[in-house]
Amino acid sequence: MIEAHNITNLEGGSLENAVKTDFGLEVKNSKKVTHGYTSQVYEASLGNDTVFIRINKESRVFEVEILGYEILKKQGIPVPKILGYKDNPPSIGHPTMIMSSAIGTTIDEANLSPEEEDMVFEKLGKTLKKINETKLEGYGLLKAKDGELVGEFSSWKAYQETQQKKYHEALNFCTEKKYLTESESDKVKAVCDEIMSLDIGKASLVHRDLHSSHFFVKNTDITGIIDLGGIMASDPRYDIAMSIIFQNPQQQKNFKKGYGELVNDPMVNKYFIVIAIKKIQFRSREDINGDAQSLIPRLQEALKKLG
Repeated sequence: MIEAHNITNLEGGSLENAVKTDFGLEVKNSKKVTHGYTSQVYEASLGNDTVFIRINKESRVFEVEILGYEILKKQGIPVPKILGYKDNPPSIGHPTMIMSSAIGTTIDEANLSPEEEDMVFEKLGKTLKKINETKLEGYGLLKAKDGELVGEFSSWKAYQETQQKKYHEALNFCTEKKYLTESESDKVKAVCDEIMSLDIGKASLVHRDLHSSHFFVKNTDITGIIDLGGIMASDPRYDIAMSIIFQNPQQQKNFKKGYGELVNDPMVNKYFIVIAIKKIQFRSREDINGDAQSLIPRLQEALKKLG
């Protein structure tokens, strides 16, 4: 696992004093945690509660995330509480957000029965569908504009032009490593071209990373959706594909049941393909040491569905 960025050298008591000065919150027992790649994160105690102190080099990330949490909260989706945010706190010196921990545990820690897990993944599908029902102006990564979330690009094609290089780099990697035959590589190229030319209409809010570490449960209820740092204005079919890539077949079955008809759209499988090649490339990096091999048969299965 990659260590968190060393944005600030504040640790222990010095961090706790800085939080008290900048936010008026008396946190204790702070420790750095190494989750995520884009921000420095500390876990701490605030009274009897656990809170997270997150520091980032860019204020945009937190401004977008806060608005995202507001949207989900209005939809009735449980999210952590934002306890404080400042884009330039004087003692810490970088954009900082303090938030409560989510209620419950991750599903991997919940010790659910198979039947209970089925219920949770069906509810997860319903939850993602609700997130995707929010429509946004623009496409791609989001920015805060006049208190609203808008995509950075004015058209789908303009956004996809920034993604094509990433797709092709991943495709070349998979081809060079012999994970794909030449004919399979040609199929992936055709998929990339098709995605570029789509007319998706108005973009949806997409979570883009809804896996087992980013939702919390209590019994069979989903009690928290977290990590909105990567939310985008995009195609909901992409979000479906991004979610199921983390799921086993039984989880997929129930997730799809919860989400509904759109999961059967052929574009979900095509998005799955481009996501898979990017993840294979990423997980093959020496500093990641991820499980790239397990995705290869799933990529080949998705390619067979193209005919």
